[in-house]
Amino acid sequence: MKVNRIRFVRDTRGQSLVEFALILPMMLAVMFMITEFGRALYMYNVLASAARAGARAAVVSGSGAAITNGKFAMQDLLTKANMYSGVTLTVVIDNNYNGSGVKVVTATATKPFNWALSGPLAVNTNSGAATVDKKTLTLQGQAIMKTETF
Repeated sequence: MKVNRIRFVRDTRGQSLVEFALILPMMLAVMFMITEFGRALYMYNVLASAARAGARAAVVSGSGAAITNGKFAMQDLLTKANMYSGVTLTVVIDNNYNGSGVKVVTATATKPFNWALSGPLAVNTNSGAATVDKKTLTLQGQAIMKTETF
């Protein structure tokens, strides 16, 4: 009888299952954070590319159509990427950039990042259950290009 008890205590069958059950929640949380960071990075890259395309379109246009052409180029790129909803687009011509006398075009694309989880996040604190509101992350792509055409 004593031999069976010792064999049961030293038996390691099922140990991996218990360890996996303990690690799984942390592993899923890390994988979710990596996925959300990847989504945010993708959105930022698309916004930066749109701002670059808008600044370039504005620079090669004449001074009268620079702002319109820049915004159209940004809108076109963001529409093709399926990200145009909720984006704020600006194109500004600065004839004296930082007092240097250089003419530049600044194109900016701004969009709030929507987290995959909606609603407040539940947090378990020592004083009881509480909720934390997620802050909105605003992503912004900006390009500044020197113009010599106008």
